[in-house]
Amino acid sequence: MRYLPVVYFLLLPVEVFSQNLLANGDFEEENICTEYKVNCSPEAWVTNKDGFSTYINDPGSAYCGKRYLAIEVGHTTKNFQRTFYRTRMLCGLRKDHHYRLEFYIRSPYSVLDSMGVIFSPYDFLFSKKKLQNLIPTMFIRPANGSFAADSNWQKVSMDYVATGDESFMTIASFCRRDIKGEKPNAAGGHFFVFIDDISLTPQDVHEQLCKEAQGNKESIYEQDERHEFLRQKIRQNNDNPPAVVIPSTRMLIIDTLVLPDMLFASGRAELQKGSFKVLDDFFGKLAGKMIDSIVVEGHTDNTGTLSTNEKLSEERARSVRDVIKQEPGLSKLAIIIRGWADKRPVAANTTAAGRQRNRRVELFVYANE
Repeated sequence: MRYLPVVYFLLLPVEVFSQNLLANGDFEEENICTEYKVNCSPEAWVTNKDGFSTYINDPGSAYCGKRYLAIEVGHTTKNFQRTFYRTRMLCGLRKDHHYRLEFYIRSPYSVLDSMGVIFSPYDFLFSKKKLQNLIPTMFIRPANGSFAADSNWQKVSMDYVATGDESFMTIASFCRRDIKGEKPNAAGGHFFVFIDDISLTPQDVHEQLCKEAQGNKESIYEQDERHEFLRQKIRQNNDNPPAVVIPSTRMLIIDTLVLPDMLFASGRAELQKGSFKVLDDFFGKLAGKMIDSIVVEGHTDNTGTLSTNEKLSEERARSVRDVIKQEPGLSKLAIIIRGWADKRPVAANTTAAGRQRNRRVELFVYANE
């Protein structure tokens, strides 16, 4: 009786690193404003007030790096004096998709529960609505369940379900009451809340930055007017700024193929003849897809030395890569090979059947939707 090779088509967990949808989230890159030619604010982040006192360079007090932001939440003599920081996202969000917003915050005042975030399709700089009269998209929440009553850095971590029309994000205090009667933490009577190290990332590991992200970042960084130049621009706009549409994130769709050990020569990297038809059938199913990249990973059982298994697993992955390179339309793709030896077993190595399952080559094909 002739036994046919068993080929597994399945989805496997793959390490795909989501990327920050917010530019300059650590605030270390400085904008040089066109008016005074000084480093007065972080790139990509714009406040409704001059940035000299709200963009702080102090490595000793920053959560990480050297710089962080100060958001004014009140003033000792000026009623409801508040500032906000807003940024434009690198890519739009996908409707009903989940995103994780994280950053670090600190303040000596009991105001953190009133801090919030507004996602909007328009630039919040041109809105004339008073912050104390608004309800944010969401109030911030601490990662550990409650804010501590001290002035140390505390982590904020929240999940957000997108509506699909988000282009800008704004952070501010939305407290209904004014803050008075306490000692301010800055000269001039200002009450500040401090922000550092912010990120907004997709929770779906297959969701990645749009291809326009780099170009969007460059155009965001080109907005250099600040101070009076910025105020003039704001005065020229009305209270109904137009929506800004940016391309949404892209989805990477994974097709996975597992080539079992029997498709290779015993203990060697050469592919058997039967493997070529398996590969041809698999790549035939990919016709018409916008393939982004391919990852080929070789695996062995734990028989033999680690160095021998590392070499064999990598050579088998390379053999498959060489076949892919001969496939029309795939020769110029980015193809990554990895040899894992016996470090990622899918079965116990204590039985012959388990060892055979562990001897395999896996192909992960990433395609744009």
